[in-house]
Formats: sequence, structure tokens, C-alpha cells
Amino acid sequence: MILVVEDYADTRQMLKLLLESQNYSVLAAANGEEAISAAANNQIDLILTDFSLPDMTGPNLVRRIRRLRNHSENMPIVMLTAYDGRQYRELAEQAGCNAFFVKPPDFEFLKRTLDRLIKESPAEMARV
Repeated sequence: MILVVEDYADTRQMLKLLLESQNYSVLAAANGEEAISAAANNQIDLILTDFSLPDMTGPNLVRRIRRLRNHSENMPIVMLTAYDGRQYRELAEQAGCNAFFVKPPDFEFLKRTLDRLIKESPAEMARV
């Protein structure tokens, strides 16, 4: 299951529909606290998060998710944001993101990246 964390309802719904059309199961969250709760209480394979959320930054969300007491410390996390620039990429990488995309992404490349990260995920391997 992919957790989509996006504060704009239209963007969140569009990402959910696009991912579901590619046969992913999707859970959506509108802010960081919802995302942390979803990650703590569901079997999430990958998180796709925005950089700017109403209650925290994407990098802060990533750090908090990584500290959860489930498989979250190894869960793939992808930053998808309108912010373009080296400083944003560096902040995402330092927080523990596995990939960084600028909106709007090339959806085929994003899908290939998500597929690869899910396949390589230690949590996914443990389920096989």
C-alpha cells in the first residue's frame, strides 16, 4: 500500500486515482499527523509525501516516520514537491528520502521508481 501525503485535496485525489489506475492500493493523508497515524497503524509499503504540509515540513515528517517502532525505519519514502532546488533535495535526502521528484512529475518515471523502491524494500522482502 502507498501512503500519499498531500495537503491539497485536488492533488491528493489526482495522485490517488493515478496510482490506483496502476493497480496500487492507496491510503491518503492531508497532513503530517494523519500520515504518522496511518504509517503507525497500517501496513505501508511506500510513502509519497509533499515537502510543505500544513502542520510540519516533509523532512520533519520523514524523520518522525523513521522513528516509528515498525518497519518504518526502512520504508521507502519519496518526496514529491513543487519546490525545486538543491537545498530542498538536500533536506529531503538528509531526512532519509529515497527519491525526490518535482511536480508535475513524469508519471512513467515516477511509477518505475515506485516499483523499484517497493521491490527493493526490506519490508516487502520480509513478506515474501
